[in-house]
Amino acid sequence: MRNLITTTKANLSQASRSQEGFTLLEVVISMLILSVGIFGLIKSAGSVIYYQNNSRLITEATLITTNKIENTKRYAANEPTGGTYGFNYLTTDYLTDQVFTEISNQNYRKIETEGDFTITTDLQIYPSGTSENFDESTSIHMLEVVVKTEWTDSRGQSKNVEMASVLHRRQFVE
Repeated sequence: MRNLITTTKANLSQASRSQEGFTLLEVVISMLILSVGIFGLIKSAGSVIYYQNNSRLITEATLITTNKIENTKRYAANEPTGGTYGFNYLTTDYLTDQVFTEISNQNYRKIETEGDFTITTDLQIYPSGTSENFDESTSIHMLEVVVKTEWTDSRGQSKNVEMASVLHRRQFVE
């Protein structure tokens, strides 16, 4: 019986030595690798959120800019219908009605804020350097409308969208 007990004790001590499992060092290394991976995902998620917000702001600024240009075009094109608006209105009363500031006798500017955006609209005689000026508004044949929409993103960087369009005085044959 004594041999049986000794053999059983020897088998148990061998079994405990050959057990497979994790040591404390292996667990710590696994947790370190896992935490590095999780921090990488968090940083990626932050970048995705920033770029989605940036894309939204660019789209919004582009829509604001094109709407300002199209609105100005709408005023310039209404002349033949006998309405009060048209190219003559655009080169005279529109500038005071919309509170534009005279930069030169060939350039007027309006700066306004809409939400997070600062919108600068320039009405300037096209091409620049001609003898035409706003003092003789009936002599103006073309105007360039330049709209610049600016904002600051969540990282503090200044961003902008700028677009322009040239408007021509239409000549109508009766």
